[in-house]
Amino acid sequence: MKIEQVEVLVLAAQEGKRDALELLYRHFFTPMKRYALIRVHQTTTAEDLVQNVWLKVGRRLQFMQDVRVFRSWLYKALRWEIIDWARQQRNANFEELNESSLFTEDLRPEVLDVAPLLAGLKPNEREVIELFYLSELSVNETALVLSIAPGTVKSRLHSAREELRHRYLNEGNKP
Repeated sequence: MKIEQVEVLVLAAQEGKRDALELLYRHFFTPMKRYALIRVHQTTTAEDLVQNVWLKVGRRLQFMQDVRVFRSWLYKALRWEIIDWARQQRNANFEELNESSLFTEDLRPEVLDVAPLLAGLKPNEREVIELFYLSELSVNETALVLSIAPGTVKSRLHSAREELRHRYLNEGNKP
């Protein structure tokens, strides 16, 4: 779906057209779930978090003033939902799942290939990589989601790519 189509659907949804909101939901559910899965490592939890965001979107969409930022607004809401979930889990003494229980059935093969490499990055670099490459957000959208400057996104992308390149080259040299 093109950006212009998304903007038209957002405007229609703001006017109360439920079918427009449903089309937006269907378009964004899978990529949002993929982003959540990368962060929480549980399929049902990821789906629940995305559903919670869409419930909030339904109530708050009418207040959005600039429809051009819809996608970044959506991912920012999901990011905060994940942060809130993580805080609740920490408060409940939640034990993280081990890597063997990962959600392999729900991720694209290329995401599975890079997941171990991404796990070793600094959290702020990993999150920029996840949003920019895996969720396919632009530099500006990533900046809006993370509430940082676009230059900071570029800097973190550069640092993360250098770290990944370094790891890849070192792994390739092992006997």
